[in-house]
Amino acid sequence: MRSLNFFLEASVFLLSFGSVSQTLSQGNLVIVGGGLEANNKSVYLQLISLAGGAENATFAVIPSASGAPMQSYVYFRDILISYGLKPENINLIPVAMVDDDSTTNMNESEWKNNGNNSRLAELVRKCSAVWFTGGDQMRTMKMLIRSDGSNTPVLEAVWEVYHSGGVIGGSSAGAAIMSEVMIGGGTSIAALSHGIITNYSGDDFPEGQGVLVTKGLGLFPHGLVDQHFNARARIGRLVMTLMGNKKEGSQEFGDKKGGSLGFGIDENTALIYNSKQDRMIVAGAAGVTILNTANARIFYAQNLPVIENISLSYLEEGDSYDFTTGIVMPAEGKQSTKGKEHHKDHYYSQDGILSGYQTSFRDLYSIHLADNKATDTIQNISLINNTTGFLITLRKTSLFEGYCTIAPNEENHYTVTNIMLDITPVHISVTPMNNKY
Repeated sequence: MRSLNFFLEASVFLLSFGSVSQTLSQGNLVIVGGGLEANNKSVYLQLISLAGGAENATFAVIPSASGAPMQSYVYFRDILISYGLKPENINLIPVAMVDDDSTTNMNESEWKNNGNNSRLAELVRKCSAVWFTGGDQMRTMKMLIRSDGSNTPVLEAVWEVYHSGGVIGGSSAGAAIMSEVMIGGGTSIAALSHGIITNYSGDDFPEGQGVLVTKGLGLFPHGLVDQHFNARARIGRLVMTLMGNKKEGSQEFGDKKGGSLGFGIDENTALIYNSKQDRMIVAGAAGVTILNTANARIFYAQNLPVIENISLSYLEEGDSYDFTTGIVMPAEGKQSTKGKEHHKDHYYSQDGILSGYQTSFRDLYSIHLADNKATDTIQNISLINNTTGFLITLRKTSLFEGYCTIAPNEENHYTVTNIMLDITPVHISVTPMNNKY
């Protein structure tokens, strides 16, 4: 694994996320963290451009994950049309396993074996873009991967589009399937409290049992993808899944695939990956959190994980990262936060129902740490029950850099790199003051 080197010159800084084998693909990925709004021009215009432009782009839409497949297709089709695509160039690929209640003349659950349809595979093959809708990512895997582990003809056609220079995209569940190792369900607290589940065979994974980890499509070669990241507080489950590759008490990797990198993609935001250039750029309303566990370690205290030394970085609209050179370039107009911090208050809040606002994980390391002159370390506690919780510690390293853009009447936009993350289980004691009158 390469060492974490750093240099700063002409607003460019170097961040080594570790070596990854290169794909032979010539295509692009548009991986959206869910909640993609129709007016998100940054994401849609780049998606359509990568597909050949509004005049020439041809889309195959696969609603395999959706609980309302026809509605999902129509919704996405109508948005593409609003951006200038020709209706005849937007093709439904009827692969799904749930009936759509809004349709009375068809039963979409009868599409469950259509991944084996050679005619549909040929239709996909002729398109310049493939889009996977949201829903349940496990449904997509069940319908596009055969029981013996081989690809269906439709999935083979998706790979052909990707290898030949086309674009493969997806939102929410359509994002989760992109990595080799896939998160199928679970919450952060459940993941940290109960660990990784790999052998669940039911239809709906109980969120409180742990984090379900299974096989994805492997289109994105550089690590694990999670979606709805900041809105659903999924840092814990992404960390735990990544650390599942580690041997307890060491920095060595176990036998599982997936590498040391995790990418938490926020809602209405895309990680756009160019495989030919081996480069990613962020587009949309929020950001992408990148975790590097190459130098992290895990051990257990009273059956709960103690996780140390996870390197964290955060990129927003226009920020890019080159996987080959290790260079992260902030978007044009961003300036260093060092010496120009907008905040100088120590962070103490744990935010409960009586607070006037709620601090998100993204706010912790951007506003309260990177853009705060008063502190180099902040901590926050998440409760498991009345007596136990997890202490989250975020600290600046000697290689830390923060960048910020301030737009009038808008929130700040950040780039953050080289923050260290620890997760520690703790006992909690609450003692009433019991003042008597």
